[in-house]
Amino acid sequence: MFSVLSFVLEYKYIFLFYLLIAVFFYIKRKNLTYQAKVIILYRMKFGLKFINKCADKFREWIILLGYIGVGVGYLGLAVISYFLIKILYQQIFTPASAPGVSLVLPGINIPGIGILPFWYWIIAIFLIALIHEFAHGIVARAHRLDVKNTGIVLLGPIIGAFVEPDEKKMSKEKDIVQYSVLAAGPFSNIILGVLALLLLSFVFLPLQQGMVEPTGFTFDEYVDGSFPFAEAGIVPGTSITGINGEETLQFQEFSENLFCTAPGEKVIVNTEQGDYELVLAANPADSERSFMGIQQIRNEVQVKETYTHGIGKVAYYTLEWFNGMANGGKGFFFWLYLLSLGIGLFNLLPLPIVDGGRMLQITLHRVRGNKKGEKSFRKISFFFLLVLLLTLLYPWISNLFGV
Repeated sequence: MFSVLSFVLEYKYIFLFYLLIAVFFYIKRKNLTYQAKVIILYRMKFGLKFINKCADKFREWIILLGYIGVGVGYLGLAVISYFLIKILYQQIFTPASAPGVSLVLPGINIPGIGILPFWYWIIAIFLIALIHEFAHGIVARAHRLDVKNTGIVLLGPIIGAFVEPDEKKMSKEKDIVQYSVLAAGPFSNIILGVLALLLLSFVFLPLQQGMVEPTGFTFDEYVDGSFPFAEAGIVPGTSITGINGEETLQFQEFSENLFCTAPGEKVIVNTEQGDYELVLAANPADSERSFMGIQQIRNEVQVKETYTHGIGKVAYYTLEWFNGMANGGKGFFFWLYLLSLGIGLFNLLPLPIVDGGRMLQITLHRVRGNKKGEKSFRKISFFFLLVLLLTLLYPWISNLFGV
């Protein structure tokens, strides 16, 4: 009973959020429509005036950006398809060098990254969904296509938004127009992700760095117990201050010194608890590079006196919320970048339910004819759906059967 209560309390905000969603859908139950019995849609007119106003005022620029988005969309489709296949290949044949793959949901420990806080998730998802769907609508209106509704969609625990252009009129437009409307959503997410990264790297993080003094760096996890840091007994949370007697209070400085080393070389790692001698291993991804075997690394800092009280303290902790310097740089902008870029690329996969799949479907219909094109599209989409599922499930299956 206690464990259940602890679980509920730990994820109380998530439970509260979905309780509110359930209450909302119950209140609006007479206005709901269902697709395939598992997808719930709530249609409304929210934002239509804004979409029309933007499309009318910036029509030429929006059309131009829409066409650029087509190129980015097809490039992204090729890139994400290649990397999905590559990741599955690495998981099967070179598991030590395979990147971790996980659903990015609040409260889940994402391999090599950490736990996504609930409030970062809900705010980021709201912005990403809003920008994604409004981008579809604005590009559609720029091409003078009707946008009938906006709305909220629920598929199991996954909540999202949608904008509903007139599909019949859209299907009669030139292919480039259809591509630009479909690519607008993922393209806008990629732009949002890049913008978040630029703001973090060149504006907010430099501002906060001027408020602190570096004191060392630490890490939260081993890659596994067979690598040098684990074998040397340097426990997670240890504050590392140098290498071979040279002070390196930031991980960037430490890694620059480490870059000049080779696998098998002995080094002295200096910490606040003492010095540790260890023998560097070979990097699983590149056998010629040295490897320590730690992850979730973050720089530790001490806040300057000026920023420990009054308005200075407010400014520091406001920047900390955006930057997450105390959590290895995993503040709001990091998660917005990761989620927005990830969702944008995911929507470019050649799957029937996402924008990339619909773009590929139109192309195959044009190249091979409707019948043969549809047959080819179903084969391709089934293949990538299988690859996606195996990529997510293979690590769990391999652990279960000891592969």
